[in-house]
Amino acid sequence: MKPNTWLYLHCLLMTAACFAAATEQADLILFNGKVITVDAQDHIYQAVAINGDKIIAVGSNLTINALAKPNCKFVDLQGKCVSPGLIDSHYHLMYYGAQFWPGYLNIRHPVVTSKAEFLQVVGDYARTLDSLEWVSANQGFTVHSDETVDRYDLDTVTPNNPVYARHSSGQYSVVNSLALDIAGIDSNTVAPVGSLIMKDSHGQPTGILSHYPAENMVGQHATGYGDRTDEQKFDDIERGQNLCLEAGYTSIQDVIIGNTRDIWLYKQFADSGQLKVRLYMMLYLDYEQQADSLIKKAKFTNSKMAKFIGWKLAMDGGLAARTMLMYDKSLYASQLSYPYHSQDELNSIVTKLHNTGLQVAIHVGGDEGIDMSITAFEEAMKAYPRPDPRHRIEHGLFPSATALQRMKSDSIILSTQPQWITWYGDGYTKLTDAATMSLLLPLKSMLGMGIHLAFGCDVPASPYQEPKWAFKGATLRKSTTGTPFNLEEKLIMPEALRIHTMGSAYAAFMEDSTGSIEVGKYADLTVWSHDLYNMNVDDSNVLASLMTIVGGQIMYDAGTLPVTQVDASGNRVPIPSVIKLRQNYPNPFNAETRIEFEMPKAAMAELVIYDMKGQRVRTLARQRYGQGAHALVWDGRNETGQSVPSGMYVCQMRSEGILAHKKLMVLR
Repeated sequence: MKPNTWLYLHCLLMTAACFAAATEQADLILFNGKVITVDAQDHIYQAVAINGDKIIAVGSNLTINALAKPNCKFVDLQGKCVSPGLIDSHYHLMYYGAQFWPGYLNIRHPVVTSKAEFLQVVGDYARTLDSLEWVSANQGFTVHSDETVDRYDLDTVTPNNPVYARHSSGQYSVVNSLALDIAGIDSNTVAPVGSLIMKDSHGQPTGILSHYPAENMVGQHATGYGDRTDEQKFDDIERGQNLCLEAGYTSIQDVIIGNTRDIWLYKQFADSGQLKVRLYMMLYLDYEQQADSLIKKAKFTNSKMAKFIGWKLAMDGGLAARTMLMYDKSLYASQLSYPYHSQDELNSIVTKLHNTGLQVAIHVGGDEGIDMSITAFEEAMKAYPRPDPRHRIEHGLFPSATALQRMKSDSIILSTQPQWITWYGDGYTKLTDAATMSLLLPLKSMLGMGIHLAFGCDVPASPYQEPKWAFKGATLRKSTTGTPFNLEEKLIMPEALRIHTMGSAYAAFMEDSTGSIEVGKYADLTVWSHDLYNMNVDDSNVLASLMTIVGGQIMYDAGTLPVTQVDASGNRVPIPSVIKLRQNYPNPFNAETRIEFEMPKAAMAELVIYDMKGQRVRTLARQRYGQGAHALVWDGRNETGQSVPSGMYVCQMRSEGILAHKKLMVLR
């Protein structure tokens, strides 16, 4: 029997039960596709019906289309694959959105991949600035595994401007002499608890600051870091959520929110109706006294789209920073490693946080750090037993066999990044040894043992956010050069998809409402460019989200699938499904340029021109627009009527919590 025939018969057999569950009519129907449910039996259907924010039925095209109410929207999948919306278990929404702020120097991969590129990009940018103006870079530079950048290197290219640049991992930053002077860091400065101020043989700071407390000593002075306003942070959230939706994520877990202010900003954004992805928040803390203080403030009010679920600690850093907490301190990756907390202190902090009734997650990668983290979870449960706390290890790159058994016994979740196998496997090999690499993310073994797994991309610490990289790392376990890593630990695609949906849902106590396409769950769905269950290696390289739906609303649409609606005459007419800002024309331009945009429904919209430092240049419009296509003309002038100089500008469109950007080039 042909596969398509089997699928059709299977859908018919299952339709009766699914259709019977539907007691409502649908206002959104996706049909004519491959609907992978990720339910307990991994059923596959042709269509899904949605009413409001919930799924009301799955089944065949015939039965699901019959559920349409008047004015129902239809998405013709044209054979494309639909999965539950991807859930990212380790994402930094607000902070990732900030990386694309025009005021930062962009040093993210692939702009900077070596020491020479780093110094070239920083030096070129500094020459465009006034003396003493900050070179504030976004997080993301990488260098070769045998390269180091320090203050002396930076001083040669930026003698007159302070510099703050974070490594892609976020585990260390590099600054120059002027930045150290501004922060008051010298040979006598003692590093904050849990961090290092690297010094040379003469006791002088090298400009390398390891881990957040030391990094923030300079970062708080750098433009766009310590001075970031609430308005800028709201923009960061909007940029971040738009990137999430474009990637196919419908829920994310922000596991390192640095302060209570950002918790409340997230909540305000959600309460205003602007939050378009489901957000689960963890508050990060550095030391025990901070825990004592924050616990008293732990009664954060949750909303439908944003929930506070727990606490985040760190026990080690990263391989490139040489702070991975391994038993073998001779490894390059662990030469500078130290536990960020003693075992007694960690036990005490975790127990206090455990007693709030919330989750505790610990950033840790090395085998020694993993063992210490498990011990802290065990001690907390011994002192104060709790049903199903679901404590988590974040990353957990090199767990020993004994650690796996303990994780299983203690029901500890591993939230991790299989994409790092692809990107960093070759580098890990250089920074560790064969014995260490044999421990790298034994996903198949963990799955077989019943250890709960969740996948997250960890941007901006990762260069790219697209889930295709997680799928590729988990199912191929090869580096970009083709080097294999423990191929017996490969997953098959249904396993990887389940981890990235139901597994990540479980990691945030939301498996009853999201993570699968089942009647009664939230209508959070992702439509894919390729069949997830029948992709070859080449397909995985170009896998992309075509449409992302959250709570029954189309939040991202690549524009490749027809979206129609039944009009008063009973005809299906095409409609724009999401706000679209099109590229201006002409671009580049001199005198004027035309900016077109589409509105899926009547709503307020604001279009603003910014320069590349994030400063407002001109407000083009702030008014209500009707459904359909619209256009504006910018004459290249600012608010006072003066012609702006040549250069790159950004047109930002904001409407109903959606933020869209296009770059414009003025040539005089």
